[in-house]
Amino acid sequence: MKYSYTALYEKNAAFYNARPRLKAALLYANVALTLIFFIAYGLFVAVAIGDEYAAEDLMKILGAPALCLFLVSLLRMAVGRARPYSEQGANIKPMYEKKGDGKGSFPSRHVACAFVIACTIFSYSTGAGICLLPLAALLAYVRFAVGVHYPSDLFGGAILGAICGLLTFIF
Repeated sequence: MKYSYTALYEKNAAFYNARPRLKAALLYANVALTLIFFIAYGLFVAVAIGDEYAAEDLMKILGAPALCLFLVSLLRMAVGRARPYSEQGANIKPMYEKKGDGKGSFPSRHVACAFVIACTIFSYSTGAGICLLPLAALLAYVRFAVGVHYPSDLFGGAILGAICGLLTFIF
């Protein structure tokens, strides 16, 4: 069976468009999950600084996400993949109106950041990491469901974020 992103997305979009409350929840989840990771990372950094972690721990805590963002930016420039909603992409209608030129789809910055934050926190607090990892996966699904990324963008972001976050275990 041949994979068709457009058919998969349209089927998914039809499901949510037929259920306005679920669609509203999906759009809310896109913002809320992003905010959860922003707040979780900010609190984690504040606690790390407040607890006077060793300098090498702070370098890992700050360095892994910074490295991830740098690599995401490099890959986006190198690949230059159009987003699914752009005319150069699959030309689908996303769940909400997007601004911008429709470039920079691969890898997903949201998902890469969510996974690097979850894995970095996991290396210091297993419980918090276990809570954040499923939320990172949920964010990946939401980014597909609203029509702003291809599945490969999300897998690429997840893998890149996880690798950068797991560096905190190694070094």
